Amino acid sequence: MSTVEEATFYIVCPPPSVTTTTTTTTATTVSYVFVGYHTSPGHVDKISPSTMTLVKTFTAPRGHYNVRGLTSLSGYVFVGYDVTPTTYVDKIYPSTMTLVKTYTALSPRTAVYALTSLSGYVFVGYYASPAYVDKVSPSTMSLVKTFTSKHGYVRSLTILSGYIYVGYSTSPGYVDKISPSTMTLVKTYTPPSGHNKSFALTSLSGYVFAGYYTNPGRVDKINPSTMSLIKTFTAPTGHNLVHALTSLSGYLFAGYSTNPGYVDKISPSIMSLVKTFTAPRGHMYVHALISLSGYVFVGYETSPTGYVDKISPSTMSLVKTFTAPSGHYNSFALTTLAT
Repeated sequence: MSTVEEATFYIVCPPPSVTTTTTTTTATTVSYVFVGYHTSPGHVDKISPSTMTLVKTFTAPRGHYNVRGLTSLSGYVFVGYDVTPTTYVDKIYPSTMTLVKTYTALSPRTAVYALTSLSGYVFVGYYASPAYVDKVSPSTMSLVKTFTSKHGYVRSLTILSGYIYVGYSTSPGYVDKISPSTMTLVKTYTPPSGHNKSFALTSLSGYVFAGYYTNPGRVDKINPSTMSLIKTFTAPTGHNLVHALTSLSGYLFAGYSTNPGYVDKISPSIMSLVKTFTAPRGHMYVHALISLSGYVFVGYETSPTGYVDKISPSTMSLVKTFTAPSGHYNSFALTTLAT
């Protein structure tokens, strides 16, 4: 009699796989256009560039009127005022459009006409003679250092390759290149005869462009290393008094203080006209230009209603208009900020 032993076999299965789902939260950044008005009190509107509608308004403190300059830095908007004998720059929080802190300029600095930012500082240009440019700490809103020019009346500021460029309401319209670290003069550009009042400056593709408040309007392309003229754009008949410049997608855009308002699209390589935008009726005297998200935005010196037009740079046609609230007129300054 045989004995059969039963063997027991076990099949070992691997544990069930566990799927881990990782949820990544991505903060959505939205860009806005900010418009400053030459009004009393001063107002700054925050606008949605997609719908061209009002988001929120900043109303300046008493005595802070006639917005002339706007810039943005480190998540804040800075507002300069054309007031005398004491003038101010306000730092405002863009989400609530409320005042954070004020910089009060020293005497005899009067009338802020231009603002820009570079390397963590705000630079303030004054319409005074002698002309000053102040370097301001945005955290403390206090003076760091001043550049004193031999020219009078700052009208425009721009930046390029770590330098500040300053345009003056002089004849001829000088442009100074200054060192932002030492706030000293590096070199001066003296334009040709008849190129007076450098009301607008911008930079593109390693060059500085200066627009003149002349009849006809002119724009000079400047070599920033030698501060010498490369080529001049002379505007078409009737396109007088360049008041604003900006750049987008390799082109230069010039705005004129005319009725109706014109904006020319210019080829910066050959300094010739590509196409012109003619503003709608009542949108006259271009005073400010800025580019954002593939569009150009135009501010006008109009009252009793202020306008900002959004234009397509490819067709140079109107996309949509922002019509400002009652009492918000003379759209003298524009800037952008992503929040």
